[in-house]
Amino acid sequence: MFLHSLDSIADLSLYPKVIRKALEYLKNTDFSSLADGEYEIDGRKVYAKVFTVESRKVEETHAEYHEEYIDIQYWISGGEKMGFLARKDRAYDIYSAESDLFLLSNPLEGERFIDCRAGDYMILFPSDIHRPAVEDGCNKKYRKVVIKVKVSALREEN
Repeated sequence: MFLHSLDSIADLSLYPKVIRKALEYLKNTDFSSLADGEYEIDGRKVYAKVFTVESRKVEETHAEYHEEYIDIQYWISGGEKMGFLARKDRAYDIYSAESDLFLLSNPLEGERFIDCRAGDYMILFPSDIHRPAVEDGCNKKYRKVVIKVKVSALREEN
């Protein structure tokens, strides 16, 4: 898992090409004029999901992970607490093949939380359990983008 700011002076050339493509999309897209929905960047290899979220109490959220896609989560406005934990050998409760989504039950022993704010992005790999949409003191609405990057696209570069 990586957490960084899109406004950083970081050298994006250090990232793999497919991750750079996703980050360039985030840097060069005016999300204020983009409606909620899905947008292809490179077919289903790299695509963006733009949506409005309402944060909730931690016990009302679900931890999740994915196997086929890497998530690059970006906060357009507002923010949330993001739970995270190494995947190890944890059993999941619900699986959706269509969404590449594994949901886990609450609580997760050892889970930690980090504040994510507008302008931040987080790269989450299949080994990263994450819990989005946790309120940071009060319930609020905000917008975010999740770019889905096919794991196989990253492997193709190596």
